[in-house]
Amino acid sequence: MTPSRTHATLQRLAAAASLFSGLVTATPALSASPVCSNEHFRTGELTLPSYDEAMAECVAQESALTHPERGAFAPLRSCHDTGAQGSHGPWRHGRIAVDVLERSSGDRYTFEGLWMCKPVAEATASTHRR
Repeated sequence: MTPSRTHATLQRLAAAASLFSGLVTATPALSASPVCSNEHFRTGELTLPSYDEAMAECVAQESALTHPERGAFAPLRSCHDTGAQGSHGPWRHGRIAVDVLERSSGDRYTFEGLWMCKPVAEATASTHRR
């Protein structure tokens, strides 16, 4: 194989790996999304959304941002988990992001949202403590 063919092959493999990675993290069936209880994390005036609520909000915002006629952005990577999930006592938390490209400037942006929830198994265990 010539150096240019090798380089082109490596680029195709990297693009395929990136696409597969994006599909795994963006597809709820393949990602490790928590099953949350109905309880919400509250601190002062702030109430954080559950995982499902944050994902639904991200999808709605993405649709508005990337609308073909009214949106100022083009889609790059749909709503996905970003970073590792963390924990705070019985609560799990994380970030959901969407990557877009501003149509007028070509600049890339990532918009993120936070979520926090008490997984169903942990919520049940905490209510049965004596």
